[in-house]
Amino acid sequence: MPLSPPKMNFKHKLITGLAAASATLLLVAVLSYLSLVHNTVERQWVTHTRMVLEKLADVQINITDAETGERGYILTGNDAYLWPYEDGVSHVHQNIGEVRNLVSDNPRQLGALAQLEPLIDTRIGEFRDRIEIRRQQGLAAGIIAVRDISGKQTMDRIRTAIAEMKQDERRLLVQRTAELDANARRTRAIIVVGEGLGFLFLLAAGLVIQGEMRRRSSAEEAVRILNADLERKVEERTAELAERAKDLERSNLELQQFAYVASHDLQEPLRTISSFTQLLAKRYQDKLDDKAGEFIGFAVEGCKRMQTLINDLLAFSRVGTQGKPLVPVNCDVALDRILRSLKVAIEETGTVITRDALPNVLADEGQLCQLFQNLIGNAIKFRGSAPPRVHVSAERNGTRWKLSVRDNGIGISPEHRERIFVIFQRLHTRTKYPGTGIGLAVCKKIAERHGGGIWVEPGPDGGSIFCFTIADGELANAKERKTHELRISATAD
Repeated sequence: MPLSPPKMNFKHKLITGLAAASATLLLVAVLSYLSLVHNTVERQWVTHTRMVLEKLADVQINITDAETGERGYILTGNDAYLWPYEDGVSHVHQNIGEVRNLVSDNPRQLGALAQLEPLIDTRIGEFRDRIEIRRQQGLAAGIIAVRDISGKQTMDRIRTAIAEMKQDERRLLVQRTAELDANARRTRAIIVVGEGLGFLFLLAAGLVIQGEMRRRSSAEEAVRILNADLERKVEERTAELAERAKDLERSNLELQQFAYVASHDLQEPLRTISSFTQLLAKRYQDKLDDKAGEFIGFAVEGCKRMQTLINDLLAFSRVGTQGKPLVPVNCDVALDRILRSLKVAIEETGTVITRDALPNVLADEGQLCQLFQNLIGNAIKFRGSAPPRVHVSAERNGTRWKLSVRDNGIGISPEHRERIFVIFQRLHTRTKYPGTGIGLAVCKKIAERHGGGIWVEPGPDGGSIFCFTIADGELANAKERKTHELRISATAD
């Protein structure tokens, strides 16, 4: 099935229309200019032809004036009649020269002019001879000279030559006038057609723009309706989420209160069971057999594990409920505090603790200490055959710090690196590694409360690297100082 050509969008339509209109207008302008130039040339030729006719008429008038002056002088002998003669003779050669310049591009007229000039010279010579006869021999001799038929024949030939030249120029005048009129009509037609095409292109562009405006108006109305509907849905969803948040907050508060009360209420029965079981073992030790003593030991151990589990659950619930405000804390100070509390375990296991210079961070100092304690304690507990080695380091990560606790312990398989941070998730039995499976879940909750995260990476030489992120305390101090300065400035103003 052949593919249909893609439809032109508004931009392409508008550009195409404007380009076509511009090209049409440019073509019309060029054609109009050429027509006007041709029209000007034709008009100049028409004027040129008329000037030739005028000059030929002037030549004929000059000869006629010279003949009139010559006959007036012969009849009267009065020198005043010689003025028209002299004026005609003096101008006839000037006009002949102008005619020659005007018809220099016309060989036919140049040939006719070459025949006319000798005739005019002959006729002027005849005028000059008759005037001289009249002056020398008197009126009778002058009249006889005028009656000579050869002068009339010369004059007739002059008139015939001038008439033929005029006839040729009139023919050229008709031809050039017709060309001028045709060119004028052609120019008008080009202008009219060009204006018509320009109007059609403008009309088409207007229709395209009007259609696009209607389409956009419809699209804007549709978008407005969709926005209104979306805003309504967002408001409804926001109200629903706010209500759910309130319910969740209320539920979490109730759950925390329940966990706190339940753990406290469980402490007393456990202490009672543990105390009476130990008292029973002490008082009736000589009356019970080894099996009964073993059972009593199991009961006491179970009570102790339950108490440990309850205490760990209390610590887990208190991360979000009893945390202190976040303030700048020196990590070196917090780490020193933890190392003092773990001194016995460190000495017993031969653990070597090394560290880099640690930064100031924005934290709850108690929870930060608990985070260090859990991670270093796990490094000591989950040790391999070699003495534990723990290294604490820090690395800036934008506006935050990434702190790392690296050990040389037993390591963690890749498939368990997410699972270990889930509460009650254990990778080993209690007999091999004691604990409740809550310590790393507490670490994760502490890291999240501080706006960061926690994860584990494999060590380069075995073991694990526990990393967590936390805000920069120096930046927090700088922001606090800036805010304080702005407040002081505002108060002063």
